[in-house]
Parts: sequence; structure tokens; C-alpha cells
Amino acid sequence: MSNPFAFFGLTPSLNIDEKALRKSYLDIQRGAHPDLAVADQHEIEISELANAHYQVLMNPQTRVRTYLNVVGTVNWNDNQLPGNFLMEMMDLSDAIEEMDRSDVESMNEVESQLDTYFAALNQELIEFQHQPAPDISMLGLWYQKSQYLNRLRKNFDGITEI
Repeated sequence: MSNPFAFFGLTPSLNIDEKALRKSYLDIQRGAHPDLAVADQHEIEISELANAHYQVLMNPQTRVRTYLNVVGTVNWNDNQLPGNFLMEMMDLSDAIEEMDRSDVESMNEVESQLDTYFAALNQELIEFQHQPAPDISMLGLWYQKSQYLNRLRKNFDGITEI
């Protein structure tokens, strides 16, 4: 996939101007969307790419992944998670596996733990967004933590991944 920031004429950043993104997206769709114009195959592909890139940049987590891919020099796919975080996540994973799904209090307790971790991650992201050039290695760690927590959330919600 090409660079979504460049596709919309945006400078790679965690804190993008969503109004400018929306305007650029709509401008592209007016000229390329098959329902709005007589579109050839190339214009249809542009419209589909605009949809995909717009979705990526509007989601804070996928925006971080894209930002890391575009400006990062660190291989953030390599596990860099600190041992203490992994131990906490193992404990949380065990709590999810062992909780009694028929016990509302048990589920609320585990969900509260998950929510606490997500709140801390969201606060970290806000701090990264206020930095003109965030530390790429720290941002990569943030992304890995968020991926880990998202998997635990799915496990808590009873969603199994194939």
C-alpha cells in the first residue's frame, strides 16, 4: 500500500488536520467515485485507494502504524516489549481465561483492569501527538502494547481470531 499521508498531500504526523484530510478525500471522490462521475478503471482504483487510506488515517492506531512505516527507522515488528509489561499482560490474560463469564462482578473487575491499561495508552498517545517529532522507538513500543491489549480485549469479548 502506498503512503496515505502523501496520497492526501499531508505531512506525516500523528496529529493530522482531519478537516483537511476530509476535504482532500471528498475532492478525490468527486472526481473518481463511480457513482459521482463517469469513471474508468484507473479512477475506480483511485477511489478505492482513497477509501482505504482515509480509513487508515482516521483511526488513531492505524495512523500510528502508518506513521511508523513512513518515518520509522526502527523495526517495530520485532518484539521490544519490556518484561514487566509482558508479566502484567500474562496476569491479565490469565484473569480473562479464569474469569467466570456468568459472574458479572468478576467480569467487571477484569474489564476495569483492561480499561485502566487502555486509558494509560490513550494518555500516552495524546502525549505523542503533542510532540513535533515523537521518539520512534517509544512510539513503536506504544504500538506493540496497543496491539497486545487489543488482542486481550478481543479475548475478553469472546472474539476468537482465525
